[in-house]
Amino acid sequence: MQSRAPERRTKSIAQRVFYGLGVALMASVWIYAFKSYFDHYDSIHPEITWAAPWVQVDVAQADGVLLWNEEVIAAPRDGIVKYPSGRGPIRVYKGAIVAKVASGSGELSVKAKEDGYFIAGLDGYEGQWKYSALWLEDPPDPSPLKMMEDGAKVSKGTPVGKLIPQPQALRLIGYVNLSEDMTDRLESNRLMIKMDELDTSSRAYIRVYEIIGHRAKIYIDIPWFPPSALMSRKYRLLAETGETTGVAIPESAVGLRGGKQGAFVLKGSNAVFTEIKGRVIDGSRFLTTEGLKLGDAVIVDADGAREGRVRLW
Repeated sequence: MQSRAPERRTKSIAQRVFYGLGVALMASVWIYAFKSYFDHYDSIHPEITWAAPWVQVDVAQADGVLLWNEEVIAAPRDGIVKYPSGRGPIRVYKGAIVAKVASGSGELSVKAKEDGYFIAGLDGYEGQWKYSALWLEDPPDPSPLKMMEDGAKVSKGTPVGKLIPQPQALRLIGYVNLSEDMTDRLESNRLMIKMDELDTSSRAYIRVYEIIGHRAKIYIDIPWFPPSALMSRKYRLLAETGETTGVAIPESAVGLRGGKQGAFVLKGSNAVFTEIKGRVIDGSRFLTTEGLKLGDAVIVDADGAREGRVRLW
């Protein structure tokens, strides 16, 4: 009688184990069934998008140095210099007072000789920063602008600032990477540039350019001259390197089938995998240059799509 108790316990444990396995198996079957149902539902009711027109303008950074005409303004006497309108850069007109030098015998005003920008700062390249010296070799890394102090002591003939006459063309010597389209733009003087990504493009006049390996050295007129440009001769702008026209779809709508890149295009109520060509343009969109046309309906999720009949409504 005592030997049957362990047998009953063993049988009870085995029953619980089999029961648990049975419950787990049934739950797995239900989960699989529900997943299969919804996967099937999604496959015949996919999210749809339409190919939209797109023009992609590619840009690249162009680094270089700025050139402008300038005139150093000297103190008319020994004394303490003050800048009544600030140290700049500021826009001034001919005859405007840009500085005053005071001493025990009185105060003398320093006036602008012509319209332009005034700034009470020098970088040491005044009178030396010229095209003839910069084009033949790589321009040096310019020194930072050293601003003058309001209330500083000055001697007669020493600089109190400089005037950059206006209007004048702001020029740049720099480099741009070459592409087939960029070469055509340089040859036809159609270089389009902008200050940053948010700026609209403007045409730059190309004075001189030279092909050096995979880059072009350029000397151009920039179609803007903000006062802030005077804070450093070093400058970076964006140059258009090419333009691609096509239609855009979500990047998720592009998939691989049989080693081919394509999208599932709706032909009536059927989805058909169609080979396409193009490239990702911003991490979320795909610019298609071949294989799709404007208004084509495509399935948004290519990975979960299949060929065959779909229901749109």
